Amino acid sequence: MTLTPSNVACVWGANGISGTAMIDLLVEQPRNEWSKIICISRRPTQLDVEDDRVHFISIDILQANVDEIVTELSKAGGESITHVYHYTYIEKKDEKELDQVNTILFQKALDATVKIAGKQIKCVLLQTGYKYYGVHKGGEYLASCPYTEDAPRHKGSNFYYIQEDLLKEYAEKNGWKYIITRPNIIIGVSRGNFMNFAVSLALYACIQKEKSQPLYFPGNEIAWNSIVDHSDALNNARFQLWSSTNDKIQNEIFNIHNGDEVKFRTLWPKIEKYFDFTPYKQKFNTQNDIKIGDIGILRLSLAKYMPENKDIWSRLAKRNELDESAFNYATWEFIDFVLGRTFDDHGDMTKARQYGWTTTVDTSECFIQCFDRLKKMDVIPFN
Repeated sequence: MTLTPSNVACVWGANGISGTAMIDLLVEQPRNEWSKIICISRRPTQLDVEDDRVHFISIDILQANVDEIVTELSKAGGESITHVYHYTYIEKKDEKELDQVNTILFQKALDATVKIAGKQIKCVLLQTGYKYYGVHKGGEYLASCPYTEDAPRHKGSNFYYIQEDLLKEYAEKNGWKYIITRPNIIIGVSRGNFMNFAVSLALYACIQKEKSQPLYFPGNEIAWNSIVDHSDALNNARFQLWSSTNDKIQNEIFNIHNGDEVKFRTLWPKIEKYFDFTPYKQKFNTQNDIKIGDIGILRLSLAKYMPENKDIWSRLAKRNELDESAFNYATWEFIDFVLGRTFDDHGDMTKARQYGWTTTVDTSECFIQCFDRLKKMDVIPFN
């Protein structure tokens, strides 16, 4: 590991669950290894860290030009950046707009990095995900499972492909090392950012509890019995820090998940227990027309159900003095997407293991820790 006092991290997407996890990890590192942590996000800081190495920049990357971004980086000492961690992402329902917006975000980050720090950069790490393997499209677009990092790209557009190609191009031109990591469903929470699976699932559980109804599994029977990888945000960050500072790892792409085999049929009862539900025997209707690889096969669409019950959430939030806005940021469509699939969603971690990554994380414990934190943040009630 080549780390000197001159090592400076730059975290793009600092307020999200992945960026927050990386910053939390970096501030735990010795000062003689990391002298500065520059954090960039559109919104003002939501971080719960007190460390004079942390410098926060609030700027709208889409609206700002590269020179304006460089000016802000310079104010924070960006000329000394050695390691870049990129997590920025904006959700758009239109696929063409999704590709365009997220390509712009990354290209501006790369251009600003070149201008401010140039060839002194040691590593740029880009986080993408399993959409690389076509999981969001299903059917003929799906890579063979378990997904391997060298899987052929599916036909059609995918902004991950554009981002990865950009990174390789910039890294070769500027002499940078690059690392690309592909996590799956990321478990975590950051203050003011509730756009993730675990938070949305917790809000659904609270609604069902308030209505004295069981915690119905909204998806189909195949999803209930299929393997689905989860990626704890802090575990991701640990792997990313380890791989980006490991001299033996050069210009590689890695799947990264918790390493345990997870099926909702075993995870769901633990979530029921946490929220004190009476165990419910899930009932599935036989659907003979379902094919392996289908998406959107649901018994209950939370994208429809939850807005219909928003008044119940408002009542619950007011009674318990909770952060009522959490409901507005929840990602019901994402839960529908995850639970409506009819295939295993599993990445091969052989490459990471071969390089020496041995960590395995208990996914159910990750959910419990996330729910506990939501209680402390007044997002869900203690009882």
